[in-house]
Amino acid sequence: MDASRAPEDAELRDAIDAIGSPAALTLAKIAAIASEDFAKWLYDRKNARLIRHRLEGCGYVAVRNQGAKDGHWKVNGKRQVIYAKAELTIRDRLAAAYELAGR
Repeated sequence: MDASRAPEDAELRDAIDAIGSPAALTLAKIAAIASEDFAKWLYDRKNARLIRHRLEGCGYVAVRNQGAKDGHWKVNGKRQVIYAKAELTIRDRLAAAYELAGR
């Protein structure tokens, strides 16, 4: 057991597993199935950088939308970051992001 791991790491991995480890995901997808406390933690702005690193630890990287100045994607009417599996090629990450964004 790795005592230095934060409890959020396990909750994040569990949430990703619960949604089927998709090729691409958003924090909203994770928060939708997470516990209320974990969802609050995900949406707390002070955790933004931590979340990015924790998702990288789970094998997901942010995919930048080249068509938007801020790099965010519009998913379900909201601008958000899309994360895709790091093991995918850049082309496949973009394809997964476009699919998730409904394009």
